[in-house]
Amino acid sequence: MTTATDKEDKWKYIGFNDIWFIIIGIPLVSFFLAILFFNKLDETWVLFVKRGIGGFSFTAMYWLGLRYLMLFLRKRYDGLEHTMKRLIIVALTIILIGPLASGLLDFILDFLANLVNYERMDQGENNKILPIYFVCFFMIAVYEAIYFYYQLKQSIEEREQAKQAQIHSELAGLRNQVNPHFLFNSMNTLMNIVIEDQQLAVSFLKKLSKVYRYVLENREAQTIPLSQELDFIHSYVFLQKERFKGSLEVEIDIADSYLDQHIIPLSLQILFENAIKHNVISRKKPLLIEVAVNNGKLMIRNNLQLKEQVMDSTKVGLENIKTRYRFFTEETVDIQEDEQYFAVAIPLLVA
Repeated sequence: MTTATDKEDKWKYIGFNDIWFIIIGIPLVSFFLAILFFNKLDETWVLFVKRGIGGFSFTAMYWLGLRYLMLFLRKRYDGLEHTMKRLIIVALTIILIGPLASGLLDFILDFLANLVNYERMDQGENNKILPIYFVCFFMIAVYEAIYFYYQLKQSIEEREQAKQAQIHSELAGLRNQVNPHFLFNSMNTLMNIVIEDQQLAVSFLKKLSKVYRYVLENREAQTIPLSQELDFIHSYVFLQKERFKGSLEVEIDIADSYLDQHIIPLSLQILFENAIKHNVISRKKPLLIEVAVNNGKLMIRNNLQLKEQVMDSTKVGLENIKTRYRFFTEETVDIQEDEQYFAVAIPLLVA
């Protein structure tokens, strides 16, 4: 069954469903070309129609040919930032190849006309190059104007979606830190620590305070240096390690050269939270979370030991991260999963 999304994707590189535009446009443009360039005052309508048949052939060839070329270029050079590059390539193609294509079509039409003993009325015209360029640049102007509007609309929608995702992420980040489960687990862990080790309890409170402060101070930031996010995640991991007592292991191996690059705030926390929420964590089955840079992206990987039942998701998680990264880069958030590991690779952003 074809969905609305499938139809939108089908016409993504055109900007609209142009089937009827082609069906109506080619005959209409051919008619006007016949009037503007080839019609003579002493011609009968029969001669006018015969002359228009050749014009229709040329219009259809250039229309459909240019449409294919524009589709190819838009798939290769997608986006508003490549508009000028696409237009230059198309214009050069028209100027350099247009006359050659015209000559080839003339030859084909002559051959077909001779087969059926048909007299072509457009044959021998010296001013064909003018209507050819008229058709080409008219078509480019219409298609590019519509595509520009479509791309602009998409860009505005993506920015709005990213803005909404940012707001949801801020709320989710706050909720993850102040929800009853987190508070209950933290307070329960703290009570046990206070009885056993008061110095450790003080450290635990400091880390807990640091986690809250980071969330509040960076809830409106769009990107943040990796060094700051790692500093925060160390505090977050400290709290979780005290909660799971030897059942949670975290290995972070990142070269100093990457620390000045940026990531989306709280993205590491969301990925750590997902790993902890969805996997069994026990002394027999410790959870290992690894953080490293692989192929220019920040890789967060954990061994896979899924729980049979997990608490309801907040529905932000990975989709939230994907949406926000689309706002800043064309690089994708990569997800890999096999029988042993679950890994997410997020792009590192240049400040």
